[in-house]
Amino acid sequence: MKLEIRSISFDVQPLIVLSVSALVWLVFSASVFSVTFVVLCGFLWLHFLDTKRALSQLEVERHLSAQRVFTNEEVWFQHAVVSPSKCLKVTLLGQIEVGRSLTYNLFEREAHVGPEPLRIDVRTSFPTRGRKILKDLLCYHEHPLGLFRIWVQFNSPQEVLVLPRLMHLEFFPARLREPLPGRRSDFELFEDPLRIRGLREYSNDPIKKVHWKASAKFGKLLVKEYEHTATSRTFVFLDLNMAKEIFAKNVWAQFRTSYEEEAVHAAAAILYWLSQGNDVIKMTVVGKEVLEMDWASQDGWVRAVELLALSEGTGDGPQLSDVLYSQIPKLTFTSTVVILSMYLTDSILPVILEARARCARVLVFLLPYGYRDPRYRPTRTYEMYPLDMVRLREKARLLEQEQVIVRIIKPSQTLQEVFYEIDEVH
Repeated sequence: MKLEIRSISFDVQPLIVLSVSALVWLVFSASVFSVTFVVLCGFLWLHFLDTKRALSQLEVERHLSAQRVFTNEEVWFQHAVVSPSKCLKVTLLGQIEVGRSLTYNLFEREAHVGPEPLRIDVRTSFPTRGRKILKDLLCYHEHPLGLFRIWVQFNSPQEVLVLPRLMHLEFFPARLREPLPGRRSDFELFEDPLRIRGLREYSNDPIKKVHWKASAKFGKLLVKEYEHTATSRTFVFLDLNMAKEIFAKNVWAQFRTSYEEEAVHAAAAILYWLSQGNDVIKMTVVGKEVLEMDWASQDGWVRAVELLALSEGTGDGPQLSDVLYSQIPKLTFTSTVVILSMYLTDSILPVILEARARCARVLVFLLPYGYRDPRYRPTRTYEMYPLDMVRLREKARLLEQEQVIVRIIKPSQTLQEVFYEIDEVH
């Protein structure tokens, strides 16, 4: 992509002072030296104009290796600068905005630019999701004696969307295999064993689903994936805002920032797992704005994860209980409600019970201190949980037989461990 010049600015105050001094000297003392000094100032002005013209003819091109990347994934920024008229010593500065008030230098390079392309390649990665905006490219030239300075600004209408990293899940207990609440049934209810859709690796599946011929051919256990004969609907609510019931808001505001990233990663993993089946998925993000999206195919996950990448929470925004209550009329007896939140109290129980009366299962996951990355070993933790959050969990235990399941995820636990624990119990 070729960058266009947005503006050219300069500072010639030292040269003006020098020129005025030369003219005053010439007026009060006309001599060979004063005339030579005035002529020298004239040449300096011509040099300034010629340098300005050369800088205005700079050609800058930029290429990105990708405009969509995941967190901590490497991306390349390639710049090529050419000065077709003359060789110049310049300082090139490229910046990128990674947050609303956070901008850092992508590169700062002092080099000589001439007819041959000067190439600047930068590799970087982003630890946080969201839109990263490339700021204007600045080219700066200063006279060796500091008599003038020239800045050329090239516009930069490009951005990189950083998506939340994809965390692999082997299982999630959202999609029920039965149309009636609280009942278990065989796979055939939702899958047609006469119509094979494809193969995948074995993962805690019934032995009768193993494709023995394909497993022998490829040297690993492969299971058959069948076409579905029925669908279920999953409602995923991602709460990024701070609950009004929180007492120490200043303290929890610090946790909310890190929770937001962890919760988005968890939601992306859950949505990706759900998108591999035949579920109809409706996602609702409760943040600064209430964002909604529903889809019924794997392609929808791409749009969903882009929406997650741009979602932001706040300390004072829409409340999950109000949003959940407004969605209750859309629930059916085959629906599963999944809630991800940082802090909920037992005040939301009436809304959850009303939702449960209209759907098959309600799953509530509280992540006040995050969860363990499955790549690392568990460590001992000593976190204390607020009493009102603990009361919600204790009251919800009486409702687990009615398919209202509340879990406070510990920092030493992985999401997959919690999901398997729910499946073993229920």
